[in-house]
Amino acid sequence: MKGIFETPVERDLPPGAAARMRSDLMASVHRPRSRRALRLGVATVATAAAMVAGVAMVPSGDDVRHLAMGPSELSPTLRRSMEQCLSWNEEMERLPVSMDQLAVAAEQDHRAVALFISETGYFTCEVSAAPHQEISGAASSERDWPQRNWLPGPVQRLLLVSSRVNGGDVAATGRVSARVHRLVLEHGDGQTTTARLANGVFGLITEDANANEGAELVSYDDTGAEIDRRPLFRPSDEFDHCYGDPSGTVVYGSPGTNCLPAERWSR
Repeated sequence: MKGIFETPVERDLPPGAAARMRSDLMASVHRPRSRRALRLGVATVATAAAMVAGVAMVPSGDDVRHLAMGPSELSPTLRRSMEQCLSWNEEMERLPVSMDQLAVAAEQDHRAVALFISETGYFTCEVSAAPHQEISGAASSERDWPQRNWLPGPVQRLLLVSSRVNGGDVAATGRVSARVHRLVLEHGDGQTTTARLANGVFGLITEDANANEGAELVSYDDTGAEIDRRPLFRPSDEFDHCYGDPSGTVVYGSPGTNCLPAERWSR
């Protein structure tokens, strides 16, 4: 996977991993600038591996693809990856989460990504468990999440993994408000991928199609009307505008004029 994470400071790395860390690229996870990311274990990556998957298992050699909206949909291999994520999280004491708090997870081949959401924060994780290689991964979390109950508009992307910067095969997760009944990724070349929605979260993974720099997430209400459109390969929309709750309190962005309405999130 192509790398977008910042390299963590050495004191945050597992013992002995600092030197080896410099030769590896981080997983391509786009996240708000204030979050901290941590690389885990040791990875040997010769080329950028695409994180692509489908909604169901696809028996095509080693190209195993799966998207799970919650712990009840996990495949055996994806469950093992999630257990590894939880083990790392416990060792780092980042955020108390359990398998029951898994919102969405995806896998292809020997790589997996996940989003856990708790009552106070969230934890994201990427795991690489290729045969004959040490397990490696990356993690990001926010323990105290003041905006947990609000979204910057109807959609908020929290995790994005792609096979190259601003394009390629894509896996994305995030949250949606109750207004969103359908969410589609327009690849920028006429092709589309429809996200799965469940309990206020979404997951999408492109299959046999690449997104390009012009890709957009487009949401629709229950009448089929378009209600939101935003670029996929750009930091969260909270940085482009300010968003306020009904009382006028700014929830996202810097205070300013003409703030857009933040939308309530419930799960």
